[in-house]
Amino acid sequence: ADDGSYGPSPIGAIPCEFGNTAHNADVVPFACNNKLLGARQMLATYRSIIGAQPYEYDSARDNEGHGTHTASTAAGNAGVKAYMYGVYRGRISGVAPRARVVAYKGLGELGGFTSDLTAAIDQAVADGVDVINYSIGGGAGAPSSDDIAFLNAAVAGVFVATSAGNSGPDP
Repeated sequence: ADDGSYGPSPIGAIPCEFGNTAHNADVVPFACNNKLLGARQMLATYRSIIGAQPYEYDSARDNEGHGTHTASTAAGNAGVKAYMYGVYRGRISGVAPRARVVAYKGLGELGGFTSDLTAAIDQAVADGVDVINYSIGGGAGAPSSDDIAFLNAAVAGVFVATSAGNSGPDP
């Protein structure tokens, strides 16, 4: 199993924006570590137009689990005991278990805005990440500002892995 000793962060200090108890008193603050290097909420447009429901996490914390799921698939530790409904299923590993994660929350409960997603991509590049995983649903559309941000990321040497739709089993 991976002992979590990754050495110093290759990128600068990034905030760990969790635990906004002023918005929701039930939200427990969470500290980043050597695996989760930082987390940013990138919802300026969403929050100004839609706001935040009382039950939501008004922070970088994942409300419904999709971002957490994709991050653990990509960078989950090696040799972790897996249980499903109390039944041991063996040991599992993320695809790149020694990778470290910086999370950027660019969507809210009701979806989101391209301006927030573009800001998240640009911030990730500015923060010095090596890879961006962009697992966003939706179908084909005209090029937009997030597509331009991907081109700028590539120019900066950042590899982008993006879904071509993420809406389920239909074509």
